[in-house]
Amino acid sequence: MTDTGLAAPTRREASATPAAGAHERAPDWVLMFSGSPWRVSAHRQHALARQLATDRRVVFVDPPGNTPRWRWSVRQVDHSLWHALPPVILPFGRQLPAVNRLNRRLTALRLARWLAGWPGTRIVWLDEDLAWPVCRRLDATAVIYDATDLDWTFTRRWNRGHLRRALRCAVSAADLVLASSSALPARLPDARRSPVLLANGCDPELFTPDGPVAPALAGLPRPILGYLGTIDTRALDGELVAALAAARPEWTVLLVGPSTRAGLAPLRGLPNVRLWPAVPFAEAPDLVRGFDVGIIPYRIGGLIDYVHPKKCYEFLATGRPVVATRLPALRELSAPVRLAATAARFVAAVEEELATAWCPRAIAERRAAAVPHSWDSRGALLRDLVTEVAYQR
Repeated sequence: MTDTGLAAPTRREASATPAAGAHERAPDWVLMFSGSPWRVSAHRQHALARQLATDRRVVFVDPPGNTPRWRWSVRQVDHSLWHALPPVILPFGRQLPAVNRLNRRLTALRLARWLAGWPGTRIVWLDEDLAWPVCRRLDATAVIYDATDLDWTFTRRWNRGHLRRALRCAVSAADLVLASSSALPARLPDARRSPVLLANGCDPELFTPDGPVAPALAGLPRPILGYLGTIDTRALDGELVAALAAARPEWTVLLVGPSTRAGLAPLRGLPNVRLWPAVPFAEAPDLVRGFDVGIIPYRIGGLIDYVHPKKCYEFLATGRPVVATRLPALRELSAPVRLAATAARFVAAVEEELATAWCPRAIAERRAAAVPHSWDSRGALLRDLVTEVAYQR
């Protein structure tokens, strides 16, 4: 899924080995095997990597691509944070278990060689299920599995068995299981200990009510109902969006993000539905400031029920009202978010939010509800959990 998170730090080239004395500043290594490449820079994994790098050394390892690549490369992207591109002997590890194990074995060997001679506790972090084979090859003190998505739901049915087995292996290898949503633990295999909720967050210093508004919004009829994310059939309820647009043709429904042909099908022929491609994350706050209402029209009762959309906090931090479908994680949220179960109720909820969309008091209340959910607050909890599992288990 395309979602938003922290912007990438200023990148600087560095040697392929840790800087001299780095082990004195941060004795631990967190070896983060991510399902999202570093270049994306806007997901939960990137935000948590930066949080962990405040008092540890973090190596963020990209997932293997589908193009063979023999070279292992590492570069420093921030203080105590490195980005590694793994070798890929053969493509299609996501579909072929033997290929996945081969690629992961080589990655672990190269990483272990890169770390040789540098003291410090090694903690393996997995947020990609298929990375589980590295756990046995890196002499880790602890393994942490961060459940953010159910990877097996992102593939075709014939490949789901492979990914579900990888999920079971990743969870069984973990000394600590984190969950981004309160709805996720019930969907995970049994773990050694009950999963710990570490919900998604936002960056309130980036998403602020005061600041520039994207100039491209100036030509759109008001009110503007805005959505940031993938326009597909898995997450977005296109039929609900179409009903919303048809019920209020004077409203502009702006959908910003990558799309699929099936996702676009229900929206064809609706002149007040505007489709924009994905924007760089640094430009997202300027867009959100120009929305009259932020909408999260996700499907209910399908493969997406477990999500905790962090765009909700980003909308609120910018002072924008939020109308969403009744996702389990949002039903439990203590924040001024209006939830709707049907298209008619969604329309009514938007109308109610429009009445106070630009009220200064309402803007302040929304932002106040989002600020406690910053990535900094999530990071403080995460660092305590990592210390506990690494030294006190």
